[in-house]
Amino acid sequence: MRAPKRRSALWVPLAALLAAVTTVVWQPRPQVAQAATLPTPPLPSLGSLPSLGSLPSLGSLPSLGSLPSLGNLTDLLGIDFSNIFGGLFGGGLGGGVTKNFSGSFTNSAGTRSYQGYVPSTYKAGTPVPLVVVLHGCTESAADIRSLTQFDKLAEANNFIVVYPEQPQSANYLHCWNWFLPTDMQRGSGEPSIIAGITQWAQQHYSIDTKRTFVTGFSAGAAMAAVMGATYPDLFGAIGVGSGLQYGGSYVDPVKAGEQAYRAMGTQARVVPALIFHGSSDNTVPVANADQLIRQWQTTADWADDGSSNSSIPAAPVTTRSGQVPNGHSYTVRDYVDSHGKELAQYWLVQDMAHAWSGGCTCAQYADPQGPDESRAMYDFFVSHPKP
Repeated sequence: MRAPKRRSALWVPLAALLAAVTTVVWQPRPQVAQAATLPTPPLPSLGSLPSLGSLPSLGSLPSLGSLPSLGNLTDLLGIDFSNIFGGLFGGGLGGGVTKNFSGSFTNSAGTRSYQGYVPSTYKAGTPVPLVVVLHGCTESAADIRSLTQFDKLAEANNFIVVYPEQPQSANYLHCWNWFLPTDMQRGSGEPSIIAGITQWAQQHYSIDTKRTFVTGFSAGAAMAAVMGATYPDLFGAIGVGSGLQYGGSYVDPVKAGEQAYRAMGTQARVVPALIFHGSSDNTVPVANADQLIRQWQTTADWADDGSSNSSIPAAPVTTRSGQVPNGHSYTVRDYVDSHGKELAQYWLVQDMAHAWSGGCTCAQYADPQGPDESRAMYDFFVSHPKP
C-alpha cells in the first residue's frame, strides 16, 4: 500500500499533465445535430498557477517507475491517455499500452463494424497471432467479447483479437448469413467482409499471418466454418462452438464436404478444426457436431490430393475424458489427416445446453461449469499455424 505522502505528491505532475490535456483535447467542436458549438472550458489564468518557486524540485517528484500506467490513469480520470500519449510514452509508463480499437470496413458487399483488443505487451515490429471471433444470433461484438473473455486471454498470451459485428439491417436477429449462397463463397457477401476486416488488422498491426485464426459461437460458428472453406489461405485453423457444418444440417455431410472443398478453389488445403458442443443443446442439436466432423473429414479427403479416396481415417485416434471440479464432465476425440497429423478435436460437454463452455456469467449463453472453451480454442490454434 502506498504511503499517503507519496500519493499526494503524485497530483502535482498530474495537475500539469491535465493542464496539457485540457489545451490539446478540449477544443470547440461543432455539434452536428444542432449545428452549435460546445463551450470551451475556462482555463486557469496565469496568475492562479503556482510560481516556479512553489513547484517541487525534480528530486522530490516520484520516479517514472512509481507513476501509474496509462491504463490506471484512464480508470482514475476517465480520459484515454493511450490515444493521446501512447506514441510519446510507449513502454515508459508501466510497460506497453493496452488499446481497445473499433471501426468499420466497407467493400462492394456492404459495411460491417468491428471491435478489437491489443494487449499491453504488444510491440510494433514483433508479429503476434490474430484471432477473429464471430458472435451468434441476438448478440453483438460486445456480447461475444464478454462471453468468451478473449480479451483477458489475449492480454495473458500476447495476441490481438477482433470482433466483427452483424447489424440488424443485414439480419433481423443479428445472425451471420452463413446459409445464403452469396454468403458462402469467396470474394462475395459476408465472407469477403470478414476477410477484409481480418486483412485490415494484419495491415495495421504486426500480425503473424501464419497464426491468424477464426472462431465463433452458434451462427458465428457456422460462419467460421464458411471462412475455413472460403479463405483457407487466410486462416491457419478454425474453431466451431455449438455450430453447424458448411451448408447446414439438411445437407448430407459427404456432399457438404465436397461443396466446402469446391469453395476453397485454388487455395484448397487441409484446415484443422476444433469443435465444441453440448450434449443437451436443443437449439443446435449435438447431431450437428457429428455432421461437422464428417463434413470436415470429407473436405480434407478432397483437399489433400484433389480426389475423394478415403484418405482420412474416419475413427478418432484417441478419446480422452475430463471433469471440471463441481462442473460438467467432457470427452475430447482426436482425429488425424492422411499423414497422421492432427486434423480435428471434438469436445463434447455432457449436460451442457446451447452455450459457450466456461463462459462468463456476465453474458448470455454462458455455462461456467464446462471446460474453458476459449483456452482450448487458443491452445489448438497456436499448435496449428498455417503451413
